[in-house]
Amino acid sequence: TQPPETATGATLVQCIAQINLKNLSQLIHSENKNENDQIYLLINHITNRLDNEVKQAKTNLYQAAKNGPMYGCLSGINALLNIFIGDKYDKQDEINQWRDLFAHLIEVSLEIASITGPVVSTSSPEGMLPMELTDINEKDEECNSQITSQMLLVCCWRTIKEISLLFSRLGQIGIKFIENKDQYRFISLTQIDVICNYFMEQLLKSRHCGAYELAYTGFVIICEQLWNSSCKELCNLPIDWIENGIKMVEENSLDKNKLCLTRRSGGLPFYLQSILTDEPIKQRGQQRTYVAKLMDTLLNIIQNDPDTIQVEGQTLENSRKIHAYNTARSFYRNQRFANDVLPYIERGLHLSITGFTSSIWMIRNSATLLLSTIVQRIFGPSKTKDGEENISKKNSMTSREFFNKYPSLFHLFYQQLQQTTSTRSSIESLSSSCLFAILLILRRLYPSPLDGIDCSLTLDKLLPFVIKCEESPLLRIREHSSKALLALIHHDQYSTIIHQQIKQLMKVSKDHMRQNTLHGRLLQINAIFLSMKKHHLVFHLDPTYNLQEMLSSLQWCIYQNNCSLTQYCYLEFLYNIHCQINSNELTNTINEYINFMLKNGDKVTIGSDDLTRILTRLIIRLENVSVLLKLFLFVEQTQTELCFVETLLLENNLSLFENNIRQWITDLLLTMDLFNEQLYTKTCELLLKMIDKTNNYERLTRRIIHLIDKLRRPMSLAASFDLIGELLPLCSSTSNNNDEEDLVKLVYDRMNDFVDGENNDECACAILNVLNKARTCLYNPSNAKSVCDYWKLILKLSSFSSDIVRTKFTKTMPLIINDKRLTGVFGANCYLTQNVLFEYFISDALLYSSGDIFVNLIMNLFHDLLNDIHS
Repeated sequence: TQPPETATGATLVQCIAQINLKNLSQLIHSENKNENDQIYLLINHITNRLDNEVKQAKTNLYQAAKNGPMYGCLSGINALLNIFIGDKYDKQDEINQWRDLFAHLIEVSLEIASITGPVVSTSSPEGMLPMELTDINEKDEECNSQITSQMLLVCCWRTIKEISLLFSRLGQIGIKFIENKDQYRFISLTQIDVICNYFMEQLLKSRHCGAYELAYTGFVIICEQLWNSSCKELCNLPIDWIENGIKMVEENSLDKNKLCLTRRSGGLPFYLQSILTDEPIKQRGQQRTYVAKLMDTLLNIIQNDPDTIQVEGQTLENSRKIHAYNTARSFYRNQRFANDVLPYIERGLHLSITGFTSSIWMIRNSATLLLSTIVQRIFGPSKTKDGEENISKKNSMTSREFFNKYPSLFHLFYQQLQQTTSTRSSIESLSSSCLFAILLILRRLYPSPLDGIDCSLTLDKLLPFVIKCEESPLLRIREHSSKALLALIHHDQYSTIIHQQIKQLMKVSKDHMRQNTLHGRLLQINAIFLSMKKHHLVFHLDPTYNLQEMLSSLQWCIYQNNCSLTQYCYLEFLYNIHCQINSNELTNTINEYINFMLKNGDKVTIGSDDLTRILTRLIIRLENVSVLLKLFLFVEQTQTELCFVETLLLENNLSLFENNIRQWITDLLLTMDLFNEQLYTKTCELLLKMIDKTNNYERLTRRIIHLIDKLRRPMSLAASFDLIGELLPLCSSTSNNNDEEDLVKLVYDRMNDFVDGENNDECACAILNVLNKARTCLYNPSNAKSVCDYWKLILKLSSFSSDIVRTKFTKTMPLIINDKRLTGVFGANCYLTQNVLFEYFISDALLYSSGDIFVNLIMNLFHDLLNDIHS
């Protein structure tokens, strides 16, 4: 009755069917005379049990979900049908027997679908408890209360899944033997119609994604058989379906009660894809006829349909247009249609960008999804972990290549950028949201050496409009404009653009400068500086510029500015300038700003993380040790400890600050609550970088050992063990014997808790580090218990199956035991390594007169080994 047990049972019944059991009919109490066909006997036996479960489901679906969920029997039947070979049956009696069984399976499957279908077809299947689906008496009420909506949904959608797989398998078995209406072997033409109608009903009616996605998988198999069938009637079925589907979309005759707008049009895209996936290609290199026809229809609807329609005096969203967006997206997304949609990428991108300006949220949402899909189709899936923040060169192309492929987009970009940035009102209107789409694409481009050769596609035309996007009230548009700017300018233009932007900043007074504009302009300047650093370029301040004049004219950005976000951007701008220009005047000014910001930590509103990050970087760069204590107070006031620690981890030059930072970290670890495990993990990593080996860390070590019990994240546990491995040897040098033994016992307890409980690669590797670095503390030859615990951990870790742990183990053991057999190829062999370790273990055990603890350890290891073999 559990999904894992179902999979196991299906595999077992498949194995039984392939073993020659002479008394199988007796074992399953079958009266069937066909004892030689074990597959038939087993399917027939499971079908009888399925019939009983269906009877219970008709009476009470809740109890059926608990005691007889039906999908188990269907899974067993599917497993047996997968090893069914129809070609070996040539006797009419055997064929008729299978015909009757298949007919019964189709009939009972449709009956099950009628019972479970309403659950997966409801608008919110995840929380449905349909009281009207069952006849419930008073005795059942208490039992039914124990069954949750989750249990009921799992039963129903898994049952629908197995029915879909069963019907697809029956189609595979039967279609290839059908010649016409009267000539067939196992499945008739009428039954194929019934099966196909079931799939179409499921795809167009189900609301549970698991149900219609698996129905799609089954229907694809059926349609593949139909397209390749030698029977003309069967071969024409997919053509009739897709023509009717196109007609339904064109005439807006889709049943609104069946299709779901909020679930990406439900199964409609899957229905159309499943029919067309295996449409034959008439000539190599050509498009498939009906895929092209459908794409033209969908894109025409998106382009020509209004966003709203009038229904009984009410203004409603145009559902047909939303369905067209969602369906077109599914075809762009499906790799099997990659070649078919290539001619439609330019038009689809055009329509998705214009869809951003719609006043209807559902259309804007669908246009956003379509845009992201087409962008991925053009540039490929993200090759970096942080995706949008750091786009890989593999996910980019030159601007010249892009606009030569899609020339109309250049004129669209130019037109939209010009219109939306022409006035302040236009850049703040709803239509400006299309800027996000345009900038999203532009930032994936980079300048080509051949730019400007084709005068019609000169990117300089777009440059002023992209710079103008700095005034947008939308934060994401300002951020994207700063990165899209880099796609339009060459490296030799960097300094020029920076000077122009600085000049614009100095020209406008505080009273006339809007915060959005200030923020956007500083973002663009900082993005260019970041690119210069990445490409090792040098910025030279124009001799006509006076640094003192610039600093004085822009000091209001710090002193008379209440926006923390623009304060951060201005400080980052000064940091970038300082990296390029060595000036005492600039250094003094920055130090004044730092002191001012640290005094006003209580006034910070938004962007506190960013402020902490830039203040930390500035203090470290300027080596201003005197303000470090103020920085600690600022971090506590703004509650930005995590950002502060992460910034310190990225800095390399901390030698002047190590003592103060080390003390602050130690105090933080001694007092912190584990409400933020990420902060705890990063703090442990930072302390690991700057441990003072002359200090006594016994109190801190005990604190970390105490906290391990409360940790949940593997990374936090691993960081704790790594830190203990470094701190424990420093504790033993200053502790008395009793305290040291107590501390070592606590460390062993924590490590044993982990090794005996749930296994994790990171933690196992960290414990190996502890055994290596703290061996002098943990392995005490005068204490048999200590030696036994040490060997217990080594021998248990040697049996870990993870390749990561084994690799770490192979590298660590030669550092603990000086034996050449533990290195090289021999050491990499887990079992040979264990043999060598047992030699040393036995040698140590024989040194102690009381060997009970070692014998107990061997017995426990042997018991664990037997359990592993059993599992």
